[in-house]
Amino acid sequence: MARLIIPNRHGHQTVEWDTTVDTEETRAAIEEAERIIADARRQGCLVSRKVGDQHLLDNGPFDPKAEEYQIIAPIAGG
Repeated sequence: MARLIIPNRHGHQTVEWDTTVDTEETRAAIEEAERIIADARRQGCLVSRKVGDQHLLDNGPFDPKAEEYQIIAPIAGG
């Protein structure tokens, strides 16, 4: 199971998809995750991708077979 974790003011939202099956539901979840990541990057967020047992900043194209992505929102100072 792959997933995208999106932080929000209530904690976080998760989008998950099964990389071992090709169903309408899986394709929809993958499209949603790819859209969320693209939108987050346009809004100035960073994206990390789990590689092995650690998260690394990722600027590459979305990979639906990646185990986990996380959106990292910028911190506002003030």
